[in-house]
Order: sequence, then C-alpha cells, then structure tokens
Amino acid sequence: MKVAAVILAAGAGSRFGGGKLLAELDGRTIVRHVVDAARSAGLGPIVVVVPPTGELDALDLGAVRRVTNETPQEGLSSSVRLGLHELDGDD
Repeated sequence: MKVAAVILAAGAGSRFGGGKLLAELDGRTIVRHVVDAARSAGLGPIVVVVPPTGELDALDLGAVRRVTNETPQEGLSSSVRLGLHELDGDD
C-alpha cells in the first residue's frame, strides 16, 4: 500500500511569531525536518503546500511536489484541499 504525505506549509505561523517553517533546528529548517521525516517513513509522493509569498521557493526540499495556496488566509482546510487535489489521480 502506498501512503502519501501532504505537508501544510502555507500558514503564517502567527502563534510562533512568524517564520516558523524557516526557523532552524539542528542546522535544518523546520519544514526540511518534516519533509525528511515523511521521506524516512517511506511516504510518497510528498506534497508540500506553500504560501504565495515565495519564501519557500528557493528552499531545497528534495523530490517533492509543491503546490501554492494562493489564499492561505482561508484557513488550514484550504491547504488540505489543495494537497489532496494534487494527489488526485495518483495510483
């Protein structure tokens, strides 16, 4: 059985004070830790839902599918829908 991962990275991280996904822990960004954990768990494909600001565009996340949530202010469910839509049709 194949199990995919949808990583929600489009939020502002306001409870964290902003910039949560680019914050570093042990020399890697938080979002990279999450992607690496999904990869280590054998999940695939991995879809990362990113914000429209472009702040994650230059970040090397390896072989992932990126999809941009143009309206992250609509809430977490908008990112979930986009991530699942990206997976729609995968076998």
